[in-house]
Formats: sequence, structure tokens, C-alpha cells
Amino acid sequence: MSVHMRLGALGAALAIAATPVLAQPALAQPPIGQCTPPSETPVTEISWAQKRMAADRAWPLTRGDVIVGVVDTGVSAAAPALAGAVLPGTDLQGGPGNDDCFGRGTFLASLIAARPSSDPHVPFAGVAPSAKIFPVRVSDDPPKIQDHAALANSIAKGIRAAVDGGAKVVAVGLVATLDMPELRAAIAYATERDVLVVAPAAVPKKGQLAFPARIPEVLAVAPVGPEGPVNSPTYGANPAIAAPAQQLVGVAPHGSGHRVSSGDELAVAYVAGAAALVRAYHPALPAREVAARLLYAADHPSTPLPNDLIGYGVVDPFAAVTTIPNTDPPATPPPENLAVPKPATPDPAPTNRALWLTGAIAAAALLLAGPAIAAAARHRRTN
Repeated sequence: MSVHMRLGALGAALAIAATPVLAQPALAQPPIGQCTPPSETPVTEISWAQKRMAADRAWPLTRGDVIVGVVDTGVSAAAPALAGAVLPGTDLQGGPGNDDCFGRGTFLASLIAARPSSDPHVPFAGVAPSAKIFPVRVSDDPPKIQDHAALANSIAKGIRAAVDGGAKVVAVGLVATLDMPELRAAIAYATERDVLVVAPAAVPKKGQLAFPARIPEVLAVAPVGPEGPVNSPTYGANPAIAAPAQQLVGVAPHGSGHRVSSGDELAVAYVAGAAALVRAYHPALPAREVAARLLYAADHPSTPLPNDLIGYGVVDPFAAVTTIPNTDPPATPPPENLAVPKPATPDPAPTNRALWLTGAIAAAALLLAGPAIAAAARHRRTN
């Protein structure tokens, strides 16, 4: 089946009607040379992605009260929707990471942990609204990054910083196209400390590789839109799971309103938020089993798994929290006894007794009938 045919089939399976045009235009990055402006206009319609995730179904059980690292452009503690959620974090250049000029780290964090609004007309909230965010600023301007070896090493430092900051889940919003020993060592460092790392599977250009998503212990996330898998996705790693990445409602670093944005890397926020819910509700569950639960409970496509476009399917936060995976080994049926028993050796005694009895009766009959037979014979001779 061609990629376009698969896109059509999966799009039909996953299609959800797109919401009407929302209050803010799509804004993937700030104007050149400027920080992201404040957003003062609240969005009063629930986005298709928030409907699709339906994470609020899990909130009576868990609201994700764990620390989630966000390795990207920093996270603004001044965003009202993230009030009280953002830890100081760190900037790899020095100082804290709880401010954000570019805005993407704050947007990611809002998808993970934005607190519900007190205004009943504003439905926006993050997947895990009790999570704390440990922000790590790797770059103030990701589009200008050219040195991907240095970027890989910076992501490695960011992951280590988030792990040391107490994160149980780390969402990486940046993609390096080069594999570096320092990055693999950082993933091993996180794995040894039972931390789940989530990263984008998509890359800007065909033929590029996606790191850290290609490292086996990392959960690689594919983007989907309102109609299903994105058109002509370019992957640098095999996706394990998918999540919304287009026409998303989130927050800016400043202002009490919202903005709408799209970007393949934004999908990691929903998976990280779902992982936070699971980790808070099942605190004894190791990171590898959290990842396995996310895959097991995902909204699977009707194709062999993993699917080329969305891995094991679209993340389902409620199912990930509540589903009990069947981990019992398949039952082994008892072996069948196919041996045909040999017939028992007949006992000759009854037969012999019957023959003797028959013989005796016959002899007795002859004795009794003897005189009559002899008389009959004499009578025939006389005549």
C-alpha cells in the first residue's frame, strides 16, 4: 500500500472534525528579532486536540502530580495558566530556565500542565494539570541552530539537568540530526534513574536522522492533525506512538490569553502529559513499563503494528491510566494422550468352562437318549 493510500485509510480511521477558526492565528515562532508577544485573547472553544485526548476523564484518579522536564527554549513562570507549575529550572548558558523569549517551551509546557481556568467559558487545560515543570533552556532561537553536533551535546546536558532536577518524564522539543556519544550517555543516565524520555520522530528534511528519538530507550512521537496523520511526514526515527501536533491551543510566555500553533515537535507534550498521569497513578511502575502501557493503551490503527506513520497509534491518556495490560503468558494446553490402548488379553477360562459345560450336557443327553435311539434302530431292522 502506498504512503498516500495509508494516509487516506488512517485519516478516515482517526478523523475528527476540525474546530472552527480560533481566536488567534497560527504562530509557530515569534517575529524575527523579537520575543513572542503577549497573548491577551482567550480561546473559548475547546480544541480538537483537547477533545481527542479527553484527559479530564482520568482526573478523578490522577492529575499527574510529578515533575516533567521540558528541554527546549525555557518555560515562562509568568504565564497565568502555568502559575505555580514552573520550577526555576536551568539555562545551559547559566541562570534559571523559567523565562522564555521564543515561546515554544512555554507552549509545550502548557499542553502538559496548564491549570484549568477559573472562567467556565475558557475550556483550555493541560493533560496533567497537577504536574510541575522543570524547564531547561537549550536555545533562545531554535531555527537558527546550524551545529547539530553541538545541539546533540546540549540536549544531552539538558536531559541530565532535568533528571537531576527530579523529573520522572522528560519532553524534548528539539531534534538533533547527528548521533553523539554524549547524547546516548545522557539517555542511559536517564534510563538508569528510571526516567522516561519522549522526543519527536519527525525531521525538517528527508534523509535526516532524528536524535534522541532514534535511541532505543526513547519514546519517539509522530505528529497527527485533525484529519489523521500529517501529509507527507518526514521521519528520522521509527515512530512508536502519535499525538496531536497541528492547530493546537496553548499559551504564550506572557498574557492571559491563548494562541494557536502547529509543529511536529509539539506532539511530545501530549505523550509526556499522559506519561505523567500514569507515573502519578502507578508510582511503582518502572519507566519502561510506563512506555509499554502507553503503547498498549494507544488508539491502535487497523493495520499491522507498529504502523509506519503512527507507530502503535494515538496516545490515549485515560486508557493509559486505567487499562490493565494482560501480561500473563499464553496458557499452554495440556498434552493430548493420542496413544491407542491395546486390547486386553482375553481370559480363556470362561470359554473353556463353557465348552466343558456344553460337552457335559451333550454327553448327558446322549446317555438319556441312548435306549430310545437303540429301540428305534431295532424297530427299523425288524421292519
